[in-house]
Amino acid sequence: MTTSALPPAPPPELGVSYRFVAPRAATTPKILRDMVAVLVVAFGHEDIVEQLRLCVSEVVTNAYHHTRTNLITVDVSLGSDNVTVWVNDDRPEWLPRVPRTAPPWREENGRGLFLVSRVADRWDVATNGAGAKRFGFSIGYQGAA
Repeated sequence: MTTSALPPAPPPELGVSYRFVAPRAATTPKILRDMVAVLVVAFGHEDIVEQLRLCVSEVVTNAYHHTRTNLITVDVSLGSDNVTVWVNDDRPEWLPRVPRTAPPWREENGRGLFLVSRVADRWDVATNGAGAKRFGFSIGYQGAA
């Protein structure tokens, strides 16, 4: 199964949604984080671009390292006061848990989701019942009411 079989992301409060689909490859985290960054800048939200790049990179890297999927799908919705990103993969049996504290500096795993939990305003992970999972996070625009 590929993640492109997932239903589209929920609609944003106001605005636009985009879907990016890329092969599961070592270059995919960089390519997808850059594509999402360009999208957000095009809509005038430079204020959150670095936070967004970090979170997209970490979540897509997890999909690359911890799944068997051939394609990684990223849905991006720009709402009235935030951007929400969903990364879809084919490993619903592995629901990540964010560590409460930063992992020891010598640990090789666990830092990515810890960073996402600190940078994003909210995050969630859920299975869709069809052999896939969706990890989502939202970051509010600075100055949004």
